[in-house]
Amino acid sequence: MNEIKKYLLFSQLSLNGLLAICCLIIQSVVIHNGGVSNFGNHESTVALYTLGFILCAFFLSIAGWKLLKMKPKSTRPAYLLFVLSLLDVLVLISTFPRHISYTYSDIHDDLGIVLFVYYLFLSIWFVLRLKSYTTTSIFIAEIIGSIIGLLSITKVIHFLFIGQFIGGLAFGILLIICFPTSA
Repeated sequence: MNEIKKYLLFSQLSLNGLLAICCLIIQSVVIHNGGVSNFGNHESTVALYTLGFILCAFFLSIAGWKLLKMKPKSTRPAYLLFVLSLLDVLVLISTFPRHISYTYSDIHDDLGIVLFVYYLFLSIWFVLRLKSYTTTSIFIAEIIGSIIGLLSITKVIHFLFIGQFIGGLAFGILLIICFPTSA
């Protein structure tokens, strides 16, 4: 595994691994109509939630810098990682004041939607670059997760966490498998 892929793997293991631990600590978020951000507002999980997002952003940024250092002409792929890192940080920061007012809550929700739309666009690019049964299957899982999340946000169903987790995990797998480290 090359160095850039290693950091992409670390980014996804830290985020998804720490969120999985949060699931074990507060199972009600998974079972009831809660989103991933609820872990950022509970005393027992806020540190793990915060650490997961910070480590994810940190490792994504390192992967971007390593890519620029190894391949100076790979600015576009590196900046895609920097934008992803920034969106993770913005979603994290917006988690904490979201219960103060509807405005802060809307900002947080909108940033989460922007993050998932960014996931979607990157995933389309990944699948078009590396067409295979595996990447297409993972992409379909991401789409299913995103649809579950969308239907939950619009209050049609109440499985927001499940949609976020499926969509985010599928995106993370595509990121590791498909990100162009030899661009």
